[in-house]
Amino acid sequence: MLGEVELFFLLFMAGLLVKVASGEYLIWLHKSLKNFLVYIGIPALLISTLLSSRRMGTEFVSAAAVTVISILAILGISILYHRLSMRKNGDVLLLLNTFPNAGFLGLPVCYILFKEPGMYYASIYVLFGTLIHYSIGVFVSTYLKNRSMNEGLDGIRRFPGFYTMVLVFLIAQLNPPVPQVFISALNLLGGVTITLAIFFIGLSITFESDVRVFFRDLIHVTTFRFVISPLIVLILCLYFRIDPDVLIVQSMMPPAIGNTIIAAYYGMNHGLAANVTSALTIGFMLGFFILVYLIPGLS
Repeated sequence: MLGEVELFFLLFMAGLLVKVASGEYLIWLHKSLKNFLVYIGIPALLISTLLSSRRMGTEFVSAAAVTVISILAILGISILYHRLSMRKNGDVLLLLNTFPNAGFLGLPVCYILFKEPGMYYASIYVLFGTLIHYSIGVFVSTYLKNRSMNEGLDGIRRFPGFYTMVLVFLIAQLNPPVPQVFISALNLLGGVTITLAIFFIGLSITFESDVRVFFRDLIHVTTFRFVISPLIVLILCLYFRIDPDVLIVQSMMPPAIGNTIIAAYYGMNHGLAANVTSALTIGFMLGFFILVYLIPGLS
């Protein structure tokens, strides 16, 4: 019988095989899954987790503060680095450095590692990370690209995922009385979401050039995503005196798929975004699968 980890890896491989076999013929499947996950699945999972926990006090504020401060710190460090080094493709690298795939990949990983108790912090990270990603992140990256404040503001309006997370935030804060049948339906959607999200990750893998072409940028983003980001989260968690495990895992996810979409829409180097994101996602998946078997009790 397959365990959660084996199923996790097989779903990823199934998505990857479908992508390789079908090429662009099943682009409708990728788009349909993305729309379901962004507008229905992940919001349903976040709402059910946050409402079921009923923990909207100090713990919620502390986890939200760690998320917001850590992401803004990475964003600031990335901006400063690119201003000093004047590296090419600074707008794309800023997105890749700062915004992880905490939703599609982070939520399933946290569920496998920490089960239901870990989904609370994981959901908070996705909620506030997405709000920053599709507001400040879009604005800063488009401003660096075109030096136009109007285009930066326009970017926020054009990505409705931001408004979806605003709705989730309002529901979580208002904490309305919800019938149990509605919570059960959301929980069911959440379970489907975790399964489809892993398949979607495999389906999203794409390379537009040889790894050697973007190796330097790959190392650069790897340093930000897997070293600097979790280190900042650890320091903040110690300061706010909350358990760092889940937030650290979320903070070291590979770059979000949404970064490639933003880059393509605004004429940035979306090929670089796709290449780095795909390489780090494959590396993460293989590393995660191996570590789970090497370290007893990890899952």
